[in-house]
This record gives sequence, structure tokens and C-alpha cells, in this order.
Amino acid sequence: MSLFTLYLIATYSLIPVTANDYYYSDSLGSQAEEWLLIDTLDLNLTGPCYDVGFYQDDIIFLKSGEAINYRTPIDQADPASARTLFANKQFFGSPASFSFRADHSKGYYTRSLKKEKYGTVEKIFEMSIEDQKVFDLWQLSFTADQYRYLHPAVSSNDSVMVFSSDRLPTSGGLDLFVSQNTDEGWSTPISLGKEINSSGHERFPFLDSQNNLWFSSTGHSGYGGYDIFFCPFNGQSWDHPRNLGRSLNGPDNELGICFHPEKQVALFSRTDPSGSGGMALRVSLNKASFTDSLMEEESSRTISLLLQTLADPAIQSVNRPQAEPEKELEQPPVRNENQEPALQSDPDLVTFRVQIKSSEKAESTPSVSIAGKSYTTNEYYYKGSYRITVGQFETVVEANAFRLQCKESGFEQAFVAAFRGNKRETDSSVFKQ
Repeated sequence: MSLFTLYLIATYSLIPVTANDYYYSDSLGSQAEEWLLIDTLDLNLTGPCYDVGFYQDDIIFLKSGEAINYRTPIDQADPASARTLFANKQFFGSPASFSFRADHSKGYYTRSLKKEKYGTVEKIFEMSIEDQKVFDLWQLSFTADQYRYLHPAVSSNDSVMVFSSDRLPTSGGLDLFVSQNTDEGWSTPISLGKEINSSGHERFPFLDSQNNLWFSSTGHSGYGGYDIFFCPFNGQSWDHPRNLGRSLNGPDNELGICFHPEKQVALFSRTDPSGSGGMALRVSLNKASFTDSLMEEESSRTISLLLQTLADPAIQSVNRPQAEPEKELEQPPVRNENQEPALQSDPDLVTFRVQIKSSEKAESTPSVSIAGKSYTTNEYYYKGSYRITVGQFETVVEANAFRLQCKESGFEQAFVAAFRGNKRETDSSVFKQ
């Protein structure tokens, strides 16, 4: 077990959230792109940087040609009505370099300092906030050396901080490090390790409400300059990075993704590789495209979950032997005594099955117990994992009733998936019965 993993196990008790299901819900499938809206914010950005962030229900940004941080409502994004971030002090530099605890009583930000021996270097500062004013600004003690410290990201109760730095040990360029907030102050940082850090740069970390880690990197396999990645939090540490894929990433630089803690809105920026221009983008839910059968659970209507379903496979699995796109089901599912006999695998017939979990290994779950009865499972291969299903139904209503039984039996991520024959059907219109 690595030193980093031991560190996260020791500090996990300080993080007051339930860990994500390791394999994520696949209930959204390939339709996730239809359920997301990505639009450009009309903030007239012309530099010096184009990233954005959140403060309460406002967007932090730089007014055209200025380095002062302003704020404007999320729903309006109007530079004309913007006001300075805080009432009693101006802040300069990257808007995405701010991070706040959930109650906004404390914040952290990056500030550039001139050092006699080292020139201008970035350091992380802490501040107290009251009545839209800031007090007690001070530099974090572990940053008092010659290295760069930037882009702090704190958990909701600020017990853990992830940041970017070129301190030692380094994999090359800027790496991600983690520190614990203790009674004695912030602990000595620990590198997130070579699985997350690359020979390139890792910047703009962000911890969402489930403590999943999101960041931008030039060193991992991607589609352009900086790409956005996420590492799922498994309850003890962060798993291998996954590229968000072409849903967000492209040939330009994608930087600084962040999620509002309450509203279903995310922000990130896209800049030209030459640095000559850029834009801020907002990701929101396209509620008009939801169907009751797929999106019944409110917990599924989250930006972060939708983006996770669009991500590429984990980086560690790039060189693994690839299975066929979908695995044929070898036997009909077992149905309980109150249901009709199993349906035949007519290649044109659309049926509905309840997916209960995913696995990296084939044949990991040959049977399960639902409501006190044993069921033989079926599986198919989809987006890098084996998906485990139970039951087969002619209608969404029947499948949804069985889904509720599955949830009551402990499979909280259960959802209804459609199949045409034995192939996963991704056309959401089949749910409109």
C-alpha cells in the first residue's frame, strides 16, 4: 500500500461525504450528451486569463482587459452589472484559483509574490469571510519556500486541500499534491503520485461534493493541449485519471472545470494554444430531453455524473486487451414466478432490463438475490466495463417496478436499460411508451 493511500485512509474520517459507487451509474449511457447544454458565457473576456469560478451564486471572472476579479449572477452573466468580488478588497489574477469551504466563511486563493532570489512565484493564501468582506489574510506556512503553489481546491469542510506545485518530488512540471488541515495547521504536502501526476503539467484541481478530483493536464493522453480529467474518489483514495473525452475536450486548452455545490451548473474555460484568445463556458442540464423512465431519480440529474458517463476508460487500462464492443448474452434471464416467461432474443424486439452494477472483470456476478429470490444475471460489455443486468421486460413500467425491488435489495444504482435483441439500445425514444 502506497504512502499516499495510507495518508488518505488516515484522513478519510475528516471528509463528511459518502464515497461514490466505484463504477459510477451508467443509467445515462450515450444519451448524456443530449442531456447537457454547453454555452459560451457572454462576459467579453479578452484576457489576461479566461478561466472562471464560483462564489456563492455568482460567477467570478475578469472584466475585459482587467486583472481584477468581479462577480456576476450565474443566470445573468452580465459584465455591465458586475461588482467586485469582495466589498473591502480587490483581488487580482486567476478567477479559477479561488476555493471556498461550503459555508463560505473561509476561502483560499493564489497570489503572486516577488521573491528576491526567485523572482515572482505563486503562493496560496487563506482568508476569513464575513458580510461579503474579507479579513485575516495569511500565507499558508508550507508554501514558504522557493517553489510555486497555485490553484488550491478544498473539500466542503476544508479538511483536505489539493493544489498544483513544482515542489519536490516531482514527475515533471506542475504536479498535484494533497495536504490535511489539522489542529496544528496544514500538514506537509504529499504528492498524488505517478498515477495522477505526469511528465507534463497538472493544474486547476477541483473537488466536487463527492470528493471526486477534477483537473487539467498536458501529460496524459488527450485530444489537445490541456485536457480535463477526473479521478473518482473510492472512499480511501483517488483512482486512475479518466479523460472526459470529446464531450468537452478538443484541440484547444480546456481549463479549470468547477461545479456549483447546489445548482446543476459547471464552468470551464477554453483557450487557444497560442494564448491569443479564449472563452468561458457553462454546462447545464437540458431538462427538455429527460424521460421519466431514465431520469426518474433526482440523484441522476447531476452534471458531474453525466460527464463521468462520457469519459474515456481509465488511463491504466489503455494497454489492456480490448473485449468486443458488446458481449452476447448466452442465456435468458430468470424471471420471478409472477412474471411472464423470458422473452426471446428477437433482433428487432426492444425489451427492458434492470442494470444493477458494473465490473472490470467478466462473469463477476453470476447470480444475485432480489427480494429474497435468486436470479441469474446477464452481462454485456460497454464503455470499458462489464455491465450486470437482471430480468427482461416488455414495458418500461414493468422494468421500473422491478428496479425498485432491486434498490430495496441493496442495489442503489439500479436503473432501466433498453435492448434491441441482445444489443444495448441508446435511442431514448424507446422509453416513450
